[in-house]
Amino acid sequence: MRGQNARGSTRLAPVDEDKSRNVHTLEARAYDPHFEEKLLRAQFQRERSSAYWFAASTWGIAGLIIGACMGAYMMYVATVATLPTAVTAVTQGMAVQEIQRQGESRPNLLDQSAPPASNP
Repeated sequence: MRGQNARGSTRLAPVDEDKSRNVHTLEARAYDPHFEEKLLRAQFQRERSSAYWFAASTWGIAGLIIGACMGAYMMYVATVATLPTAVTAVTQGMAVQEIQRQGESRPNLLDQSAPPASNP
């Protein structure tokens, strides 16, 4: 591999050894007394890892669904609990507006320019 620094000089990086010389067949490694145990351990570790990921994803998705359902239920409960208060407030506001409208349509008794009302 060749690289250049800021001055423009070129330096060579060391090359790794040929990897093909380190390849061993299974028969050659079978003489190792712990070879099968190592293979079995590696297989167990892969299966355990995949089981952990499956459990984590299952619980994660289940938690997401349960959380969404509980959130929707809590919003429903909050809406139902505050609905009577909101209805009362709106009804009282409408009553106040109606009273104000009726009061504006009556003649003003303090207004001196209006003719006095006759009392029988």
